[in-house]
Amino acid sequence: MSRSISSKSLWLTVRITEEENKKLKALLQDAAYCQTISELVRDILFQRKLTLNYRNGSIERLRIELGILRSELNKIGVNINQITHYFHLQSSTQEKRFFAKEILPHFKLFDSKIEQVVRLIEALQIIQ
Repeated sequence: MSRSISSKSLWLTVRITEEENKKLKALLQDAAYCQTISELVRDILFQRKLTLNYRNGSIERLRIELGILRSELNKIGVNINQITHYFHLQSSTQEKRFFAKEILPHFKLFDSKIEQVVRLIEALQIIQ
């Protein structure tokens, strides 16, 4: 769909209000194939097919929350791995008990984050 600029040799000047300009810029952000306001106006003027991209705000919000949860789960997993590593390095049972007690809060936190992930996945199923 490449249109050459050299084939457009005539200039047309149009005056619009500030509000109309804002509307055109907002429409341009949603337009799939138009790169400039001039392209957008030509497509509208000549009634060409105009493809617009819309995002579902609720799904976008869920994606952000899932990304944050993934990051938090990753950090918890790193902590669990480090504690497990130190656990295996210890020779006395007293030190091993210490690290076993140390790891329990991380598993509880991990469990609560997994519950949040499950709730978000259920919300995604309701939306779609």
